[in-house]
Amino acid sequence: MAGGVALAAKVDESAEVEGPWPLPAGWKWTALGALGTWMGGGTPSKANAAFWTNGTVPWVSPKDMKVAVIGETEDKVTSAAVEGSSAKYVPEGSVLMVMRSGILKHSFPVAITDRIVTLNQDLRALTSHDGISPNYIARYLALAENRVLNDCSKDGTTVNSVEVSALERVPVPLAPVAEQRRIVARVDALFAEVAEGEAALAEARKGLSTFRRALLKAAITGELTKDWRAANPVTETGRELLARIARDRASKSIPAARSRRAVDARLLDTSILPQLPPGWAWATVNEVKAGDQRNGISISGSPSPPGVKAMRLDALTARGLNLDAVRYIPLPEDRIQNYRVNNGDLLISRANGSPEFVGRAVYVADIGETVVFPDTMIRYPLGADQQIGLWIELAWNSPIGRSQIRRLAKTTAGILKISQEDIAQIALPIPPPAEAAEILRRVSDALTAAADTLAMLDAEAADAARLKQSILKAAFEGRLVSQDPTDEPAGALLARFAASPAVAPARRGRVRKSEV
Repeated sequence: MAGGVALAAKVDESAEVEGPWPLPAGWKWTALGALGTWMGGGTPSKANAAFWTNGTVPWVSPKDMKVAVIGETEDKVTSAAVEGSSAKYVPEGSVLMVMRSGILKHSFPVAITDRIVTLNQDLRALTSHDGISPNYIARYLALAENRVLNDCSKDGTTVNSVEVSALERVPVPLAPVAEQRRIVARVDALFAEVAEGEAALAEARKGLSTFRRALLKAAITGELTKDWRAANPVTETGRELLARIARDRASKSIPAARSRRAVDARLLDTSILPQLPPGWAWATVNEVKAGDQRNGISISGSPSPPGVKAMRLDALTARGLNLDAVRYIPLPEDRIQNYRVNNGDLLISRANGSPEFVGRAVYVADIGETVVFPDTMIRYPLGADQQIGLWIELAWNSPIGRSQIRRLAKTTAGILKISQEDIAQIALPIPPPAEAAEILRRVSDALTAAADTLAMLDAEAADAARLKQSILKAAFEGRLVSQDPTDEPAGALLARFAASPAVAPARRGRVRKSEV
């Protein structure tokens, strides 16, 4: 593959391996497979409950490969389970690699064991020869991750997989034994410094999230515009705005509500909700809508044309409508109008497996194209007044709106759902129109500044990831630590491996502890 890692012809300690860059004196290219003993894993029979009861042997699967050092695992098996299956004991200090998992679409998880473990069949273990640091191998595989995914992936498999023989032929720049230790120590020290910066970035992200919640709460309780209210007398109250909307709806012969459990906001129990400032009122979405609400359409579709664009549920995001999240459905022209998304619509997610996403609302200000909405959404037309729509979106997604959604959402077959009847019970604060305009302006300015800060944090996080790759690149090109001409050359070490008879790892018993 162009630009990838050249692969050695076979795994042979004595074979000459050509690598992608020149190495310092005393280093030597070799194949990954020549660095130790390889073994796969297996799954003891799940039909034998005794194998999985009170086990003491960690059974490592891809779900455990989220850390650099593997000790405790989600599942453990008994010694009898290992002895009675294709599973094997893997010594402490072995390098584990995920060989089959969906995560291989973008990552190649590698970890080191700190105790004897066993594996499932989706992992591979490399127990390195004496003189080969497992941490050195793991750090190099972090540098070579993209190359491994590009050059060693199996074609035509349902689940992403790495070809074992191809992985074993990946060339590794082997440094002398003492230099391996110096490289690992220096890389880890520099990574620790980078980790401190990454932790600070993570805290800054948390701070932004806290700021956003506090901002929205202050906005929809009137605290944000307390100073503005003191300097600007009310010309139209929230209750007067609702009356005006009702008169406009009546003049157009639009029913006030068709929900089977329509609720007048004046009858809502708002005792557990914040007290509103003078001139504000509580209302439901039904009181501000400009037409009938309805659920979307359920028709199977495909990811590409032909057909009518239909939004997927993930089109509703915290930042608005994502019109790239669509599928294409065969919908006749005469049915499009019933489900078409129009300017002024409020779209609410009515079903989702996550409490964070169920009930999420997005106001559509400018759709610009023909798109229909799915049955996992409910559409509430709010009319041409964008300020009303933007305010309802803000209030709905605020802490006050979200707390009511969480209280009303019900679980069906593991999916959280919210109905039109539930929505009719959710109380939203309605400020005087002039104050609403000022709140929206202040919130927009603050969220824009927060978005700019988040973009800066994202850029700095990307810089940290690139810095770690730069450190690894320098390390394995021999530029991170100085060479010592008295160190035994790596070639001599490989020659000893080639001259020694192969020894299979013991299935049980004491194993050596690899150096760091």
